[in-house]
Amino acid sequence: MKKNIFTIALILGLQLSLTAVAQQSEIALQRHTLKERTPHAQREKVTLRVPDFARPLVEKWVEEYQKTNMEADFQFISGKSQNTENSLALTTGNSAVLVARYAVLPVTTRGSEAEQLVGGHALNAKKLKQLFFVNDDLDDERKEGKLEQRLHIVTGNSPLSASRLYAKKFHQETVNYKGKKISGDDSYLNLAISRDPLSVTVNSLSNIFDLESRQLRQTLALLPLDVDKQGRQVLSGGSLDDILQLLENKHYDEIAVGDIGFEYNRANSVLTSFVQWVLQNGTQYVHQYGLLQLSQQELLAQLRRTVQHELAQK
Repeated sequence: MKKNIFTIALILGLQLSLTAVAQQSEIALQRHTLKERTPHAQREKVTLRVPDFARPLVEKWVEEYQKTNMEADFQFISGKSQNTENSLALTTGNSAVLVARYAVLPVTTRGSEAEQLVGGHALNAKKLKQLFFVNDDLDDERKEGKLEQRLHIVTGNSPLSASRLYAKKFHQETVNYKGKKISGDDSYLNLAISRDPLSVTVNSLSNIFDLESRQLRQTLALLPLDVDKQGRQVLSGGSLDDILQLLENKHYDEIAVGDIGFEYNRANSVLTSFVQWVLQNGTQYVHQYGLLQLSQQELLAQLRRTVQHELAQK
């Protein structure tokens, strides 16, 4: 009983702290904006560079943010990050202000030879590494199994591809992937594997699930993974929301989950305002677009980071 009371008190305390910090930052930004603006000031042009799998979520953030904040015009760009004073990049960099997490799973085409070949053979972390990556010098010499010999590996090759997180999960470089590499949006991987009945790939949840029905895309099949009973049940027949909830509460060696956040010029109050709004209001849309939420404690820590940087600039 005492433990339950303590837990409830802790959660309430964290929520109050998050609200207090949010209010403090909002007031500070309002004062700064009123002070700096002139009656004829033009909207600040802000460029956004985000991974394709997260773009619908960021578009939603911009749409909702601009309903009450009109100081900036946002423009999505592709290609190399310009790292200008007015740019926001959603990245996996260590210095980023974290706003969400994303997960990557191995898939193939439903009804394909690859799906039949894998069958009910659950793949553990070691087998996944052997399947997707070339043998490195640290591995013991081994003979390739039937799966490794016959399956064709297809992965994304863009700087923001989900294949980079998957490689990092297994302590590999992307150059160590076997098979064919596809440039452009990771959504093209679904088409690529449909053209080869023996091909498999890795992709983010938002690319392998239908965000409307919340079910796995009809053309795809997840590769079976050697996880616990709950994980097997959720992965084999659960909805996108079931999988998000599972991965927010459990860690699996066979599933890659990574952080994602904003890198930006902390001295720019317009950019800071947007990032703080995302931390305070935008995370409610994260599940809708196939990403994992941060905990309340993590959101509070990230919000405090932005406030501290803002105060340090004054």
